[in-house]
Amino acid sequence: MIKYQGMKAEESNWRKNNQLPVGAYVCQVLDAKIEGNEPDQRLAVVFEIYEGEYKGWYMQKYKAQKERGSNYEIKYKGVLRLRIPNPDNKKAQYPESDQRRFNDMIARFQNSNPNTEFYSENGFDEMLLKGKLIGISVAEDEYNGATFTKPVRFENVDDVRQGLVKPIERNAPDPTPAPMVDQRSQMQIVNTEALPWDVNGRPY
Repeated sequence: MIKYQGMKAEESNWRKNNQLPVGAYVCQVLDAKIEGNEPDQRLAVVFEIYEGEYKGWYMQKYKAQKERGSNYEIKYKGVLRLRIPNPDNKKAQYPESDQRRFNDMIARFQNSNPNTEFYSENGFDEMLLKGKLIGISVAEDEYNGATFTKPVRFENVDDVRQGLVKPIERNAPDPTPAPMVDQRSQMQIVNTEALPWDVNGRPY
């Protein structure tokens, strides 16, 4: 027989309260970095939620983990990575999907920030992403029996604000690529705060 003070049949909300709900969020890019060596490289886009109830979520969770301390490596979780398409990359199992996802990302950044040209005949300039707004879809995933949520896809900011982005089911594929828009609107200028790590160490 087991007995202890405070015993009751009550499910803890700890995991629920420590997971970002499935859905789409308007975010701001804090940093962008190319990782790896050619031909197998990825673009890592670091972001924070910029609008709504969960504004500042990733930074708050990162700082809270740092304050508590942990036996595990503490990483900033507001990161979405895409493989950079390269025909010479033999490690890419689905090169057509990689290219489609990257093109989707370019279109959605362009749609969300119509006054900035992110790409030209010279290529895509990832340095222009910092400070820009973008929609991010968060979906549920599972690993070793543990369920959690994570960022999985870029979205158009207007679609997120209008509630047009449907929640992504676990392991659901990307939809049809988003079309480019011609409408030009004035974007709010946003000042980014200093990142919570030094320039030599990026914990993501």
